[in-house]
Amino acid sequence: MIVRAEHWFREQPDVIACQVGGRSPAATTYGELSRSVDHAVAVLAGAGIRPGMRTGLLVPPGPELGALAVALVRLRAVPVLVDPGLPLGAIKRCLRQAALEAFVAIPAVHLARRLLGWAPDVRVSVTVPSRRALGSAWPSGVPARGLRPGEPSAGPDDLALIAYTSGSTGPPKGVPLRHRHLAAQLTLLGALGTVEPGTPVMSTFAPFALGAAAFGATVVIPDMDPRHPVRADPAALVADIRRYRVAGMFAAPALLDRLARHCVTHDLVLDTLGDVVSAGAPLPMPVMDRLRGCLRDDARVLSVYGATECMPVAAIESRLLAEHAAATAAGAGTCLGPPLPGTEVRVIALSDDPVERWSADLAVPPGAIGEIAVAAPTVSDPYLDDPEATALARIRDGDRVWHRMGDVGRFDEQGRLWFAGRKSERVRTAGGDLHTDQVEPVFAAVPGVRRAALVGVGPAGAQRPVLVVEREPGSRDDARVTADVLDVAARHPHTAGLRDVLFHPGFPVDARHNSKIRRSELARWAARRVRPGRP
Repeated sequence: MIVRAEHWFREQPDVIACQVGGRSPAATTYGELSRSVDHAVAVLAGAGIRPGMRTGLLVPPGPELGALAVALVRLRAVPVLVDPGLPLGAIKRCLRQAALEAFVAIPAVHLARRLLGWAPDVRVSVTVPSRRALGSAWPSGVPARGLRPGEPSAGPDDLALIAYTSGSTGPPKGVPLRHRHLAAQLTLLGALGTVEPGTPVMSTFAPFALGAAAFGATVVIPDMDPRHPVRADPAALVADIRRYRVAGMFAAPALLDRLARHCVTHDLVLDTLGDVVSAGAPLPMPVMDRLRGCLRDDARVLSVYGATECMPVAAIESRLLAEHAAATAAGAGTCLGPPLPGTEVRVIALSDDPVERWSADLAVPPGAIGEIAVAAPTVSDPYLDDPEATALARIRDGDRVWHRMGDVGRFDEQGRLWFAGRKSERVRTAGGDLHTDQVEPVFAAVPGVRRAALVGVGPAGAQRPVLVVEREPGSRDDARVTADVLDVAARHPHTAGLRDVLFHPGFPVDARHNSKIRRSELARWAARRVRPGRP
């Protein structure tokens, strides 16, 4: 991914590689980025960074991050990327587990590292001035010594980076990705046809920004807090989209919903956008409908399914998603589309235990619910120093492995994959399991309901299902909403047993995506309000 960006340094040096938006806009061409990479290589090598050295890289999205990432790859070092939206304690655990030898960051992060005890064994420390080009004066006092002549470049089996992302359940895990994994990801992303050389593309995910640069696009970085991108000002996003004539956008569903609501309120159409890619969580039907109303008729909205361990797996365009709206509203789950070329997907019997060896009888028949498992060139190495998590997530199959996504789903008769929810978040009642994405969309159209979350109260196998509701702004009639929810629930066999509806002022969510509800926290909150033995 990162290496392919260097092709565009030579092919289009005058094309803008990165456009930072907001109140302090700044543009960097591919030629300027190339010179920044050359200088960063000299600085980092002079500071003592060597091949194979695990290097923490905590720099805000922008040309600095891109230049440093490419420079570290040239040096055959291993960047360690940690989601800045993680809690401080989680960041500390990630950096300690990664056993960092070097740390490259802005001044505020270095200060936090010293005060909070992050990465105590770091031997090389490099400070990057915030929001400044990596020019000849950056940083001072470091000898400029680059690669030695004849030093080999990184190969496909070399470790490219280690990524720590927030996930949706459990503590963050280190995902090691080799260059061949990233190359396979680019091949699949390229097949989606969403990015072209020179095309202005807005990305709210740093990994997608690097991916867009690998295709020679102009990456537009909006002015937002990288720890909480969903809180970005939608008016500022609209201004940047129009100012830079953004043709493609990558964002999580919650941010797209925020943007779409703003556009609906102000009767705006984002007529430059031809492709919108949603990732990080399934795209809810109401969000899709609002978003399509803000785009031109021929625009594509793609919902992409995958995980850091294997990305992407499947994709579906909004028009096909809309064809399944009635099925989703009735409890069928969310259609993810067919698996992408070269990606094998199976649905296997639900189990919370490790599965050591693959066998054909693990797979369930089409239509049956089970756990989604993937075998593809994109599947990462085992988790970093976490054999227990690896054993739960991987199944050996000769010279390849299957990655257990931790998601519940099924295949339909046309070979399309459907998402039913996270395995760890299923509600295990005496009458059988309830899956979040087969329950929550049933109530999406109830007036006053902005979001609904299914949680279980009580012991597994005898849990009481509880629907927790986040109100639409301005909705106050809880009794009316509760009556409407229970009326809708009674119309569907799998929700007819629902008796408890609680109202929450604001769901606890993943800070980065905001679409990933922390249902374990909601379940603890609900348990204090509902007695599981109550009839």
